[in-house]
Amino acid sequence: MKDNLWCQYSDLPSVLLHEKTIHNGLKALIACNNLGFIGIDDKLLWHNSEDLKHFKRLTLNQRLLVGWRTAQALPPLKNRELIIDQRDNIITDVDWCIGGKKTYEKYCHLFTELHISHIDNNEIGNVTIPDFTMLNKNCIIFNYDF
Repeated sequence: MKDNLWCQYSDLPSVLLHEKTIHNGLKALIACNNLGFIGIDDKLLWHNSEDLKHFKRLTLNQRLLVGWRTAQALPPLKNRELIIDQRDNIITDVDWCIGGKKTYEKYCHLFTELHISHIDNNEIGNVTIPDFTMLNKNCIIFNYDF
């Protein structure tokens, strides 16, 4: 992992930030590979210990929003509370959205931060990165390379 994290704003050049998050609100954390895939058959395509440590560091002692299928596929996440999305409601009392694809798309208009882990992997999956065309225009995007 790079020592410094870069934050991209939609209209401004990249700015160097410290590793702690700086805004309140709904944050999202997603990992994708070089080809834009985020998974296959409800699983990740890769095992990257640095990215998993990064995920744990950001989400420890937090409330995590997940879709039903993602919740079924996840291992137990110690010291984190999983909140499963409901089809007809918007859940706002959570810290992080961690997937899956439909959940990211449903909530992206509320994201204040989007943390993207770019995994150096070229495997073909069957789930691509979500459509973020409705992303909150004030959302700050953090990019990480693993």
